[in-house]
Amino acid sequence: MLSRLIINNIALIDKLEVELSPGFNVLTGETGAGKSIIIDSVNLILGERGSKELISTGSQKARVEGFFDISDIESNSADENNLFSQLDSLGIDISEGELIIVREITAAGKSLCRVNGEIVTLNTIRSITDRLVDVHGQHEHQSLLEPKRHIGILDAFGGAQIASALADTASIYSEYKSVENRLNAGFVSEAERERRIDILGYQISEIDSADPRIDEEAAIEEELKLLSNAERINSALASGSELLSGDGGALSSLRSLMRSVSSISDLSTQYSELHQRIESAFYELEDASYQLRDMQLSFEYSPERLNELENRLDLLNSLKRKYGGTIEAVLQFREEARRELDELTGAEEMRAKLSLEREKLIKAYSKAAVKLSELRHKTAEVLKVGVNSELRVLGMEKAVFDIKIETELAELHPLGSDSVEFLLSANAGEPLKPLSKVASGGELSRIMLAVKTVCAGIDGTSTLIFDEVDTGISGLTAVKVGERLSLVSKQKQVLSVTHLPQIAAFADCHLLVEKHTDGERTHTTLRELDLSERRSELARIMGAAGSHEGALSYASEMLESAEKFKKSV
Repeated sequence: MLSRLIINNIALIDKLEVELSPGFNVLTGETGAGKSIIIDSVNLILGERGSKELISTGSQKARVEGFFDISDIESNSADENNLFSQLDSLGIDISEGELIIVREITAAGKSLCRVNGEIVTLNTIRSITDRLVDVHGQHEHQSLLEPKRHIGILDAFGGAQIASALADTASIYSEYKSVENRLNAGFVSEAERERRIDILGYQISEIDSADPRIDEEAAIEEELKLLSNAERINSALASGSELLSGDGGALSSLRSLMRSVSSISDLSTQYSELHQRIESAFYELEDASYQLRDMQLSFEYSPERLNELENRLDLLNSLKRKYGGTIEAVLQFREEARRELDELTGAEEMRAKLSLEREKLIKAYSKAAVKLSELRHKTAEVLKVGVNSELRVLGMEKAVFDIKIETELAELHPLGSDSVEFLLSANAGEPLKPLSKVASGGELSRIMLAVKTVCAGIDGTSTLIFDEVDTGISGLTAVKVGERLSLVSKQKQVLSVTHLPQIAAFADCHLLVEKHTDGERTHTTLRELDLSERRSELARIMGAAGSHEGALSYASEMLESAEKFKKSV
């Protein structure tokens, strides 16, 4: 619900802050006091386009803030498009159970929208507040003007029966889509499927032709390292061999040393151990000299082999760039591609089985959709009777409300095969037409009031605003409208602008819009009235002076009567 509203620099309002009741809120005031400004301000935070003409004279910017308590809204909906899913996708924190929607417009014609501090688009504001507020009057936020929302109102009115049938239909539809996706492997056409088969075949062939092996790169890089340093290696091996075993090399000197120490090794254990160490070193270096010679003789430099290795490494790097970054990832990609290709080109027996399953599901869907459609038709009859009865009470004696349901089984849909639209004949002899083509603002407000009275508590919209609900009515009809608004406010927050004391008497929170002049400028203010002030305001609305005893007495009677009604329901 809309718990608080702050308005800055809108028309005659410099700064205004008001707390709203969760029940029935009424706005009254003299003509021209600025009641429409309040509604215009609310509509700014609902996403209506804001004209710079709304900005107070002398100001460069106007700002409206709306605080919405969403703690009571169900968040466990299976609908992926529910309010909480949308807010989560936008990264908007709602842990405090409150939405703060801010709208700013500037004299330069710019507009800025924020939700809990996050900048969003105007369309996003509209989509969020569509789930929170329904406005009935000459404004954009009217669910009755959107045929796509009519089916939801009808289904909600149908209660558990339609909810169960709808769940069955959606479940079968989900199974059907799963089978359809398996048949086409997630593609919407056979042509797309064939293209995917071609791509997979090419990718698998490319990897298989290369035949990459794990750890192959390390061996290639090692060999490349050797070939790239061939001259250096060859020179080092030749030099090492010469230094060890060439004329006057280390082995020749070490052999002489070994013989010299050997001649005294029998004289002392110390000399004997030294001889053994020198002998061991000699044979170790002699073995190294043989190895150096063999390495030198076996080492070959091949430009062709170098080129071959470089090309192979380029090929492996190309595969890695395309298919995963490592040879292991490339091989894993190949396995997954093979599995997908096998599914796409699977046995005809499997495809035949899936095709049969699809046909069974289409038949099951058709049966479930027909049952759902039958329930909708029955529910529509009950809803029509209820709304038409309420329209009589609300002073639209000649109006006829109807519900058109058209069924088309050509295309499967999770909501079934029906389209639903509300129709109205506002006057006797006029044909039934869509609401948007035949209803005025005041009529539309009363039609919605009738619908909301019959469907009290079933939809998710928490706040209803009635701007013109009292247009063209008076007397007992006005009392009935007040009663209905009070009834609806037991389930929803209601905000209504009214000129009728019969309606204002039912308010849980009565707000007075006043206009003041300080000699230089005119200002609009808003304040909540206490019981005594309410009596005076009702008397004023009746056309009497605020101190007129008869009017005050009648106002008291209206307030007492309204209070009795509220306590009785």
